[in-house]
Amino acid sequence: MKKITIVTHNGNFHADDVFAVATIELWLEKKYPKNFFNKTKIEIIRTRKPEIIAQGDFVVDVGGEYNLTKKIFDHHQVGGAGEHLNGIPYSSFGLVWKEYGQEICGFEIAGVINKKIVQPIDAEDNGVDLCKLIYSEIKSYSIHDLIDVYNFLSKRDKKETLDDNFSQAVLGAKNILEREIDIAEKEIEEQKYVEQIYQKSEDKKIIILDKEIGDSSWEIILSKHQEPLYVIKPDGGSQNWKVKAVRDNLFSFEPRKKLPLEWAGKTEEALVQATGVPEALFCHNQRFVVVAKTKEGAIELAELAVTK
Repeated sequence: MKKITIVTHNGNFHADDVFAVATIELWLEKKYPKNFFNKTKIEIIRTRKPEIIAQGDFVVDVGGEYNLTKKIFDHHQVGGAGEHLNGIPYSSFGLVWKEYGQEICGFEIAGVINKKIVQPIDAEDNGVDLCKLIYSEIKSYSIHDLIDVYNFLSKRDKKETLDDNFSQAVLGAKNILEREIDIAEKEIEEQKYVEQIYQKSEDKKIIILDKEIGDSSWEIILSKHQEPLYVIKPDGGSQNWKVKAVRDNLFSFEPRKKLPLEWAGKTEEALVQATGVPEALFCHNQRFVVVAKTKEGAIELAELAVTK
């Protein structure tokens, strides 16, 4: 049986080498027909021995150079291996994704994955802070943190090894990439729909979406336009409809216009009395979403909110 070898370093591993190997595996699965793998095995070798590294079909996060001809994707050499347009240095994942991402999922989707997953991993691996801490002892749980748990060898399983755990981490990374690719494809379609609805809307302060659309899809589009204050959409998983406030900054919870203060935290009869809308059901105490039993009720709530 033929073997394709992917060589990376041994010892503890990180998100960049895990996702780089996962990307190469996805590319191989995309490039070659299924029957190819009946006669071919992908083998992951974790080592720092130069003689073994030199024999690898793909070399990731080790090898001391970035060389596409030799399929070596390292970034630890003096001077690194280049950087993204915004200045974030490449890690091994970024180098591999730059080479194979578009072949896996196309230009547009590869760009979405690059911003959402690749660059954050590249940044953290190279010591670039993307977020400013508000609380000195609390930070967001990152992809690096998630991968790092696989470096822990449990006392409950005496046979557990880092190599086995690396394989498990790669399997999880492949699953994440496949799901994020599917999500990106769906979101791109949804964003085109939202843009069409915005352009057709007479009252651009209130945008009505007649089908369930993920928040990230409509927020990306409506945040680019100055007029929208609220979006009305089906409340997924129920027969209800919701009004959500539009934000300027997708990384902040502050909306352009909060729902009225007197609605905050009220439900059912209390909210009906506060709004005068019989279909009113619930308003979040942070005043960014209010729910109604019907589309008509949601429209009435949104129209009231605009005027208050």
